[in-house]
Amino acid sequence: MSSRLTNSVRAPFKAVRSHFPYLGTDSLKILIAMACGIGFASLFTWGSSSDVTSISVPGILLHNASLAVLALFLTHYGAIVMMILNGFWLGMGLVASTAAVGLHQTVALTAIHVPLEIVAWTLTIHGARLFWPTLLGTVRGEHGWRHVAHKMCEVLIAAATFYFLAALAEWAEHALLER
Repeated sequence: MSSRLTNSVRAPFKAVRSHFPYLGTDSLKILIAMACGIGFASLFTWGSSSDVTSISVPGILLHNASLAVLALFLTHYGAIVMMILNGFWLGMGLVASTAAVGLHQTVALTAIHVPLEIVAWTLTIHGARLFWPTLLGTVRGEHGWRHVAHKMCEVLIAAATFYFLAALAEWAEHALLER
C-alpha cells in the first residue's frame, strides 16, 4: 500500500521532469544569481527613497515578452546568461527596495510575482533549448518559416502564461499598496 502511495506522489514530479528536464538546475542558477545580487548589493549603502514608478500590466508584459523573444534567439546559453543577470539584478533590487521602503513592503510587493517570474525565466530557457534546433533547421532549408513561427508560439506559451500572471500580480501588488 505504501509503495502505491509513494508512486502516486512521485508521478506528477516524474511527468514534470520528463517534459522539463533542466527546470531544477536552471531555477537553481537563477536563485544563486539572486543570492549573489543580494550579497553584492548588501555591500553598499542605500538611501531611502519612496519613488514609485507607474506600473501597468501591458508595460510589464511587453517588457517581459520582448526579453523572452530575445532569449529564444540567443540560444539556451544566451538565455541562461540573460536570466542569471536578471536574477542578479533582482537580488540587488530586493536589497534596494528593502532599504527604500522596508522589508514588510518589499515582501508585499514581491511575494507573488517574483516566484512566478522565476518560473517564467526558467521556462524561457527551456523554450530556447527547444527553439534553436528548429531555427537552425529552417536556415538550412529543412523547414519553412511557418514552422519556426509555430515552434516559437509553442515554446513560449507556457512562459507567456507565467509572464502574464507575474505582470498581473506585480500590478496588483502595487495597486493594493497605493490605496
